[in-house]
Amino acid sequence: MKPQMENLLSFISAADKGSFSAAAKELKKSQASVSIAIQNLEIDFGFELFNRNKKYPVLTEKGEKILKNSKLMMSQYNDFIYQSRVIEAISDVKIRIGIDPLVCSEKITKIICEFAELYPLVDLFIIQKNSKSLYNEIIERKLDLAIGLFSGLDKLNCEFVSAFHMQSSWVAAPDYKEGDITNISLASMSDSRLLTPIDLKYPVMSEINVATQVWYVEDIHTILSFCRSGIGICHLPNFVTKRDLNEGRLTKVSFAFNQLNNEHWVASILWPQHKRLNPQLNWLYQQITEIEFI
Repeated sequence: MKPQMENLLSFISAADKGSFSAAAKELKKSQASVSIAIQNLEIDFGFELFNRNKKYPVLTEKGEKILKNSKLMMSQYNDFIYQSRVIEAISDVKIRIGIDPLVCSEKITKIICEFAELYPLVDLFIIQKNSKSLYNEIIERKLDLAIGLFSGLDKLNCEFVSAFHMQSSWVAAPDYKEGDITNISLASMSDSRLLTPIDLKYPVMSEINVATQVWYVEDIHTILSFCRSGIGICHLPNFVTKRDLNEGRLTKVSFAFNQLNNEHWVASILWPQHKRLNPQLNWLYQQITEIEFI
C-alpha cells in the first residue's frame, strides 16, 4: 500500500469542503481528477472512504479514521518542510564552543539558553576545559569559539577580543590560621599555602611569591573543597564563591598590601585565525561582549 500524496490531499480537501467539486476548486483541478484520485486511494486502502448514495459524499466510518490520520500525517509533513527550509537558511547546523568553568556564570548560562530558543535546530557542543586547553583547541581549529581567561597566551595565532571583567576575591575557611585572615601582611604570607586554578597567571602573583607553597588545582569543585577544609587560601571569581560565603563555609581574606584587595580578571573570546563568524556565532559574540561585569 503506497498512497500518493496528491491523492491524500484530494481526499482531505473533499472531506473538509463537503464535495468533490469544491475540492477541485480549492486545489485548482478538475472534478474528474479529484474523483479519480479518491477512487485510487480507495483501491489502495481496499475500502470506500465516502458513501456516494446521497446528494453530497459523506465519509464512511473508516473514512473518518483515515481522515484523522491523514491530517496528522500532513501536519507532520508540513512541519518537516518548514524545518527543512529553516535548516537550509542556517550557516552551520553544528557549532562547537569552549567555556572555561571559571567564566561560566549565570549570565553566560542565560545567553546559552536564549541561543537554544533562537536557534532550536542548531546542535551546540559545549566543551568545558581550562583556558589553556581551549586555546590549543582553537589553534587546532577543533572549536569554533572559546570563552576564557587567556592572559599570557600567544594570541597572534587566533582572533581575539576582550569580553568582560570578573570581580574576584581571595577566600579561606573561617578558621584558617585560627581565624586571623584580615589585614594579612606580606611577611606573614611565607607560611601560607595558595590554591590557584592551573596555569592561570595573576598580575599580582609576583607580589606573593614569598608563599612557601602553591597548589595549582584545575577543577573548581576540588579547589573549593580544599579551601573549605582549611588547606589554603584561594582566589576565585565572586560568582564561584558566592554561595560558600553566604552560608559561612568561606570568608574573604584581606591583605595589608592593596594590590590584592580589588583584583579582577578579564575574560576574552577566541576563534580560529581568519575564520569569519557565521550569524549564529556572531550572535553569541555580540551577547557575550555586551556583558560588562560578572
